[in-house]
Amino acid sequence: MEYTKLGYTDLKVSRLCLGGMSFGSSKWMADPETSGKIIKKAIDYGINFIDTANIYSSGESEKIIGEAITGYRPQLVLSTKGGGKVNDFTQGFSRAILFNEMKNSLKNLRTDYIDIYFLHTIFDNVDFRDTVHTLSSFISSGKAGYIGLSNFMGYQLAEFSTIMEMQENIKPAILQNHYNAVYREDERDAIPFCEKHGIAYSPFSPIAAGFLSGKYKRGLENETVRTKTYPVMKERYFSDSDFDILESVEDIAKKKGVKVPQLALAYVLNKGFIPVIGATKPEYLEDDIAALDVKLDREEMEAIDRNYKPHKIVKGTAGY
Repeated sequence: MEYTKLGYTDLKVSRLCLGGMSFGSSKWMADPETSGKIIKKAIDYGINFIDTANIYSSGESEKIIGEAITGYRPQLVLSTKGGGKVNDFTQGFSRAILFNEMKNSLKNLRTDYIDIYFLHTIFDNVDFRDTVHTLSSFISSGKAGYIGLSNFMGYQLAEFSTIMEMQENIKPAILQNHYNAVYREDERDAIPFCEKHGIAYSPFSPIAAGFLSGKYKRGLENETVRTKTYPVMKERYFSDSDFDILESVEDIAKKKGVKVPQLALAYVLNKGFIPVIGATKPEYLEDDIAALDVKLDREEMEAIDRNYKPHKIVKGTAGY
């Protein structure tokens, strides 16, 4: 396993972050037993960065991870998220809501601190100052080591980060946003901001929810369980330029003798980011680990990049 320093912090994390969104009980998720095996295999491979959220499977993901990491906690960098919509009565960014969500997450994860506590999303009508004060209190009380932000637009990141620094003398350690070879809108503002301010960038959906797996083909119906259970996928991908990029990824993967999703993941790794990977079977982790060994030269990166066309912004909903 390869490791890297997480932004400006002193945290040393694996180049791959294991995401917990697929841990639960619905059709496309890994059940608790399988999820536990995935987590332990990831730890055996040297992955020490594990991420989840309180809304994933209504807290079930946190509970599964909490049980699986028993005995491993000190060696792990653990992150979870708050602020998403749990249900009609538990949602938003008020102090009471976030304090209660933090309490529940600590209980579910069987730990007394979270290394990185993410705000799962944000809206412009939220009082950023009040939310920042609440997040700062998590650090001062020892419940969180650092604050992360997820599903933030570039201008929201800049404003929120500025308030954090001016009001509480803290700043976000990491931004976890949607990014892959066929969706690169963060290159306009969010990524440059992160680079300037020492904030780590961690893309979720590096395989584009499976679009970059190689199983989707131009001109076909392309209906799968994933597209049916995750309808936003069709909004984000499947344009002609997306298929142009997919075919470039397929061509390079064939020349290198690697699998298409490995090449797609390697593309993100070659950008220097810390991608969040998901798995529904333990054996899938082997392909993700192998992507660390896939190096792309400038010509290959440009072959993938050149067909990119601007996309409509589709912000992660965090349950809303």
